[in-house]
Amino acid sequence: MLWKQLWQRKTLEAILAEEKDAKLERQLTLLDLIAIGIGGTVGTGVFATTGLIIANSAGPAAVVSWILGGFVCLLNGFAYMELSCIIPSSGSTYAYAYHALGELPAAIAGWLLFLEYGISGAGVARSWGLKVQLFAQSMFPEYSFQWLNEDYYSLASVVVQGISVVIMIFGLPIGKKFVNFVTFVKVCLVLFIISAGLAVYNPVNMTPFLPTQYGERGLMLGVTQAFFGYIGFDEVCCLAAEAKNPQAVMPKAVIGTILGTMILSTMASLTLAGMQPCEDIVDFATAFEVNQLPSAAMIVRVGEILTMPVVVLISFLAQPRVTYAMAIDGLLPPIFAKVDAHGNLLDGTLIAGALCTVVALVVPFEHLWDLISFAILVAFNMSNTSLILLRTRAESNHSVVPLVILAGTSMFTLQYSGDSTVWLVIALLQIVGVIVASTQLKMATPSLDEKIFRVPCMPWLPVLAMTLNWYLVSQMALETLVLGLAWMVLGALSYFMYGYSHSIHRERNPFIASPPHSHELHPLIL
Repeated sequence: MLWKQLWQRKTLEAILAEEKDAKLERQLTLLDLIAIGIGGTVGTGVFATTGLIIANSAGPAAVVSWILGGFVCLLNGFAYMELSCIIPSSGSTYAYAYHALGELPAAIAGWLLFLEYGISGAGVARSWGLKVQLFAQSMFPEYSFQWLNEDYYSLASVVVQGISVVIMIFGLPIGKKFVNFVTFVKVCLVLFIISAGLAVYNPVNMTPFLPTQYGERGLMLGVTQAFFGYIGFDEVCCLAAEAKNPQAVMPKAVIGTILGTMILSTMASLTLAGMQPCEDIVDFATAFEVNQLPSAAMIVRVGEILTMPVVVLISFLAQPRVTYAMAIDGLLPPIFAKVDAHGNLLDGTLIAGALCTVVALVVPFEHLWDLISFAILVAFNMSNTSLILLRTRAESNHSVVPLVILAGTSMFTLQYSGDSTVWLVIALLQIVGVIVASTQLKMATPSLDEKIFRVPCMPWLPVLAMTLNWYLVSQMALETLVLGLAWMVLGALSYFMYGYSHSIHRERNPFIASPPHSHELHPLIL
């Protein structure tokens, strides 16, 4: 009985009933959602990570890393486009996993999203704090501003994280107007960077395109690291419960965020790579100074300081929604689901904000970067698995989880096969197994409904996305993998310590729900 209860699924009827009674107002338009998505990604990718990927991972080939990262995100985005229409609720991957995978996977997904949203914002706050320190030192070289941003504490980061919490306490209407304006300014700044950078672009700096010290592994590591700059579309899905007409706007918001981010980040990476030799690259402002454009450098430094905080705000914007979704299901204490008279998640925002502020204070950005990418990729795979389960007929439903595991083991075997022919053959056989297993899945045929986006080429697109995600995870350092797994174990322990005994859905029905098959789905998604 215990084992079955861990995989208890939240029915679609329960989800729709909760959305009908939800106290969160549906007020976000397509423009709001795209602004939130791009506002939460472009700053992270362009200002915080572009130079690091070029200098430390892929050289000028970082341009390809950003393109490949955008392509993989686009493959994953298909699943989110459909799932956000089927399950237009707070929680994103958490909500999808609860409906398709079960209660324990949903609890783990919630913890992964905490890394992806709250902790990623805290990491950007640390990056912003360093930029503030460097700007202050450039303006007043006679003074030391090291006290703003030491290695293991950052007062500047606490300031920007705290301001984000205050804005959210005032409520989403204020927050979204602020986000829309700053996103517009930030896009203008990125376009200025690209235009001014191309004016001093030197093709010589692009050779060798992929330096030997980086190689193909560095190129693929760059793809993995670029994921940190693409998380905005997942955050958009987390706000589906507050979107007007989610079935119509969510797919457009997801695709608009991914494509907009990919174009801006790729062009910015190309520009920076052409401004300096890759081993000398620090950031855009430094590159402009080297090219004798001090005015452009000043505009960039000021622009970064003024616009990067919106990334922290948007990352944190989604976090209280995740804890809200978990609390109404009983997997977190009810204080996280408390909505005040103005419709704001006051208590949940304060608690989550306090935790994120502590992280921003004491944990440097470089220690969080890869761990957050790990969480993103695993969350992507949980969403793709959820979609396949929702679209698979009952007779082949049992094959989905082994397929996911086989896709993962094949990519890790391929990555660590080295020069061993035997292990390479094993990896290829596993890949063949993934293909064969995919052909055995019997897809339910949904009825035509123009209001609902449907992923084409099922199950091949989500299977391909999952396989590529596992390959990118396999590029990460062993330390990152261990920390990522430890975080997931911590999420599972939190479930057993609190969520298991407080789950409202299992209290209502102590027996495992039958797997979600096509004949059981709500008419809206058939």
